[in-house]
Amino acid sequence: MKAELQFFMLDDDTSEFLAFAENHIDRIENDSHFIIGDCEVIFTPSVLNGDTLLMGSIAINSGGINDGLKDQTRANNAYRQLRNWIKKNYYSRISTWTEGKEDKSSRTRNIWLGQHAKKWAEETAKPIMRLSKSSSILFGIAPEIPVIGKIEPSNKKFKLKKSFL
Repeated sequence: MKAELQFFMLDDDTSEFLAFAENHIDRIENDSHFIIGDCEVIFTPSVLNGDTLLMGSIAINSGGINDGLKDQTRANNAYRQLRNWIKKNYYSRISTWTEGKEDKSSRTRNIWLGQHAKKWAEETAKPIMRLSKSSSILFGIAPEIPVIGKIEPSNKKFKLKKSFL
């Protein structure tokens, strides 16, 4: 299985995530390799550089059926638990745009914002969240958009009027 989940975290978010991860992996090597048997999950934390927060990620490449890794299933399950923890505890209403084209922003999917990072973004005068140092792709908290009409289903069944039959 090959998969990656991207996020923005501050140090406090990272500490909370690592505390959770320690209960689901065998060990951590070099602060970024989560070892599960003969497989690994690569953790790349976000980096705060001044008022710019750079994206982080967790990724797994547990190989295919014929790659000879004995612990693929256990590693895939551990990765899913880590991913699901982030999705459960992090904010996902993120917008993205290209630098200089703020008026052409759009919602993005599967980019997650830690609780402390969200608070930082809301309280900082001009927070900058980037894909990488040299990237022109920027991210921000998506504005709330009022829903047009009701989206709740009604219990009424649709009936075609006799005049249309």
